[in-house]
Amino acid sequence: MLAAITFGAAVYLSSHALAEDWPEEKKIGYQFVDSISKTPLPFTGKDSDFSIDINPKLGDIIHESYIRLPMELEYGFTDKREGMIGIIPYFLNPFDSEPVSSDGYLTFGLKQRLDDMMDGRFSLAAGFSAQIPLEEIPSPVLRSSYDQYMPYITAAYRLDEDARWLAYSTVQYQWVGKDRRDNKTPVDAPNSLVMFQPGIIYQPHGEFRYGLSVEYKTDRFDGGRDDGVKIIPNITWFPPEGTPYFRRLAGHFELSLDLEYALSEIKEEEEGSDIGVGLSVRWRFYKSRPQPEESVL
Repeated sequence: MLAAITFGAAVYLSSHALAEDWPEEKKIGYQFVDSISKTPLPFTGKDSDFSIDINPKLGDIIHESYIRLPMELEYGFTDKREGMIGIIPYFLNPFDSEPVSSDGYLTFGLKQRLDDMMDGRFSLAAGFSAQIPLEEIPSPVLRSSYDQYMPYITAAYRLDEDARWLAYSTVQYQWVGKDRRDNKTPVDAPNSLVMFQPGIIYQPHGEFRYGLSVEYKTDRFDGGRDDGVKIIPNITWFPPEGTPYFRRLAGHFELSLDLEYALSEIKEEEEGSDIGVGLSVRWRFYKSRPQPEESVL
């Protein structure tokens, strides 16, 4: 037993040492962002980098009486730790006969990345995010009116030598607070959720990246009996230098489009649409570093 432990420790230390010497462009995360399709990935930006994320929910225009516009500021405290703070306002939907609005949520979070392992092919991170209602939320989903705290752990593995294929998986626990923002009708708080989000990313040389993920969520760990499954294809465009509307703005841009298709929903959310569309615009700023030659991270 002692020999086995010693051997295992030696293998880990040797692989960790090799990872430090691994070419930077072959370490996973070098050309991948730190999240995709709302799923956190185990990568972080450089020290003092910050970015602005805007994620309009395009499906709201058709299906809801409001339009959500999540906005978040992300800052790198170190090369391995970053924090996030933002808001999710609910704007009037001008295409609905009875539009409603709300101040929505305050959001915040923190992510800590561990060192690369297995010759730089494997990466791991842990973190949490939270959303706090600022006032009554107009969503028909009861869960939306409660504080939600979401710790998670996320891992990724580079599948090829050229760092073009990446497999990842995230496990997140969505704990629901017991105090409802709207207390007009006292009801029991909804169950907390556990979410599993595995996926794969392909990023060839060029301006586009492609992703496919599956989101499985369940309330069975909190006494419930419901499950939900979504399939989420994703495509991201990295505008190259000289692209109109982007060339005069400092930093790095990326635009992502998500298509969500629900195979099943937990009972609370069954009233919604089976199909969702989301757009993400990320504007990343760098601290005293030249622009990258390629239009990828």
